[in-house]
Formats: sequence, structure tokens, C-alpha cells
Amino acid sequence: MAMPADVRPNRRGMRSRELVLDAAERVMAEHGFEAATVARVVEEAGIPLSSVYHYYGSKDGILLAVIERGAERFFADMPDLDRQIGRPVNHLATVIATAAGTLERHPNFLRLLIVFAVQPPAAASGEIEGVVARVRRLALDRLRQQLAIAFDADPDSPTVVRLAHFALAAFDGAFVAHQADPTVGLGQLLEPLAPALAAARRALQPKSG
Repeated sequence: MAMPADVRPNRRGMRSRELVLDAAERVMAEHGFEAATVARVVEEAGIPLSSVYHYYGSKDGILLAVIERGAERFFADMPDLDRQIGRPVNHLATVIATAAGTLERHPNFLRLLIVFAVQPPAAASGEIEGVVARVRRLALDRLRQQLAIAFDADPDSPTVVRLAHFALAAFDGAFVAHQADPTVGLGQLLEPLAPALAAARRALQPKSG
């Protein structure tokens, strides 16, 4: 079905939307959700207030769009590998290094995601919590897929599921450590993760006999 001409997004409108999301992402990541009033986002973005409400409807709408855009960027950059690259550790190292590079280019996305996962905004709707949970489930699914490929295993096996949760926790912790001390790169912090996952898998394998 064709979109009516009066609501079809044009290039200028898309650029304005991006400016709003860029501004909201910066303000929320640096000062918190409560400080990111619509007026402050408008001032930061240089976009008329009426346009912001037209695009997103409310502050919650802006936040939802910020998180969803961040997730799209992140997962678009992640390698969607369908076969093993070298040995299991080499395969996982490729996935982890790519993810770390993406997060270093777009740090505000994971910063917001972690903050809202730990302490959802009191004034925000439950829809925000749902989006955060959905993004983290998708991250776990992608990790399970790549772990299953690396180890030639069932992605739904208990071992792979536990490893995916371990890997996601490692990303969370490394990212927080990197934010606290930016002199240590995220990729450097995560470099031991691939061999650690291989060792954890061996430890979690059922013992025969």
C-alpha cells in the first residue's frame, strides 16, 4: 500500500529525525533520562518543538526510537556467519572483536541499555522496559547462534545457553570498565573472552562415567 504523500518521509525529514535521536542519545547518556527533557533535546538538536512531537509524540517515544536505532546499528554491524571460521576460538574471537568495535563506535547505545536494564526510568512507560528486554534477548539469540556454530552444537542446549549468558555478562562488565577507564580499550578487555568461553564449555560439558 502506498504511503500518503503528506506523511511520506523525505530526505530532509529523515535528517531531522536523526538529529533529534543524536541529541537525545547524547543528553540521556551523559545526564540521565530525567534530565533529557524534550525542551533540552530540542535545544540540542536545533529542531522545532512541533517537529519533535510530530516525529515521536513524547519523550518516551524518543527514547524508544533511540534504543531501537542503536540496536539496528549494532546488529547490522555484527557478522551474520553461517559457518565456522577456523577453530572455535578463532570464530568467537572474530565475533567478539567485531561487536567490540561496533560498541566503541556507538557507545551511547549500550550505556543506555545497561542503565535502563538496571534502573528503568520511573516516569517512563513499561514499553521501554519491553524494548530493552527484547534487545537483550536478541543479543542472547545471536550469541547462541555463533556459539553453536563455533562449537558445532545445538543452540538450545543448556551449555550453549549458559555460555551465551556468560558472554553477554562479559560484554556488560567490560563496557562498564571501559567507561570507567577509557584508556583501556573495549577490545583489549574482551580479548580473553574467546578462550574463556572455550574453557567454560569444557568445564560445563557433562562428565562421562
